[in-house]
Amino acid sequence: MANKNKGYIDINVGGKKRTLHFSMNFWSEFTEQLGISLQDIGDVFQNGISLKGLRALIYSAILANDQENGNEIDYNIYSVGAWLDELEAESINKIVETMLQSKILGNSLNSEIEKPGKPKPSKK
Repeated sequence: MANKNKGYIDINVGGKKRTLHFSMNFWSEFTEQLGISLQDIGDVFQNGISLKGLRALIYSAILANDQENGNEIDYNIYSVGAWLDELEAESINKIVETMLQSKILGNSLNSEIEKPGKPKPSKK
């Protein structure tokens, strides 16, 4: 199930298919994991995401989906970190792309994050 507009993507890690959901529950967990406020979220992605950020992103998205659906939580942040070795760069790119297409409080994350290398449009 890859419904990017709704913020869902499936990956195979930790011995089974897991669904990531980029929902308000995800954003709540993700900002808590990184110890930042929602308004600082753009800074996390500005210069490329750190490994800690990537681990928190994947953990928070899997946890959000599992908690929303009453699934058993058979992992923690460190087991998710170990699973990162299983993921190909292409899978990570698809996960980040899905997250970028999800909404925060009704707003697209893409509007919150400026692409590196693109000049800011000046308002004259």
